[in-house]
Amino acid sequence: MDVTILTRMAEQIELNIPVHEDTYLRISEHLVKFWTPQMRTDFYQQVTKNRKDFSATLNKVVDELRAKANA
Repeated sequence: MDVTILTRMAEQIELNIPVHEDTYLRISEHLVKFWTPQMRTDFYQQVTKNRKDFSATLNKVVDELRAKANA
């Protein structure tokens, strides 16, 4: 899937989840539940290559997903 679409989807998810301390965890759970492993991998690669282009929350999301994958 096009990473531009994945990025837009992730940003929309972020905008629609109420802001709390654990917002990044809620987004991570959503991506695990509804996105395929390939979608998550593609998004992870896009964010890690361009961290400055993404919010702090989405950066925490990819870090959380990677930590869970390596656990």
